[in-house]
Amino acid sequence: MTATKTMILTFTWTLLTLFACTTNSLQTVQTEPPNLDTVYSVTTKQLHSDKIPDSVFQMTNLRRLDISGQDCDTRRYDDKGNNITDCWMITELPPAIGNLRELTTLRLTLNAIKKIPKEIAQLKQLKLLDLTDNAGLEDMDNLARVQSLERLLLYGCNLTKLPDNIGDLKNLKELGLVGNNLDKAEQKRIRKALPNCNVIF
Repeated sequence: MTATKTMILTFTWTLLTLFACTTNSLQTVQTEPPNLDTVYSVTTKQLHSDKIPDSVFQMTNLRRLDISGQDCDTRRYDDKGNNITDCWMITELPPAIGNLRELTTLRLTLNAIKKIPKEIAQLKQLKLLDLTDNAGLEDMDNLARVQSLERLLLYGCNLTKLPDNIGDLKNLKELGLVGNNLDKAEQKRIRKALPNCNVIF
């Protein structure tokens, strides 16, 4: 084999190797696109579930999460006494909520959430939290750890008291509290704790 043929074969082999490597790299990029979803809005009726899907907590670019529940006061039962009510309400805000670091809006209205997990403090961009009509809401002490909050809507939550540290929400501009059971003394305490906030009783 002449030197010229050897050089041509070597050059061809190099080109084929480079093409193969480049193609593999392109395929990797194309089959693993980044998750660019920024909005997730759905109802529990559409989900047919009382839980936030695990897949939501992998959407690390999510900026708005909105899941509306249903009024489940009316129950239906079959002939054997099994509950067949076609109605769902989110019952838990899991610790995985802390994964959504880019979240600015969180709406979970008409659900049955009872506790706010400490991981909510990891949502450093959260501006609006709407928990309207979560009548079973009890443990809210971790709310005051969300220093970025500007609007907090707790309409119709059947509350008798807000956390003692509610005044820590220094950036809060609006606090919606219509439809609760806050006595005059508690209302006065809240106004004093949040002098720069529009508190709506």
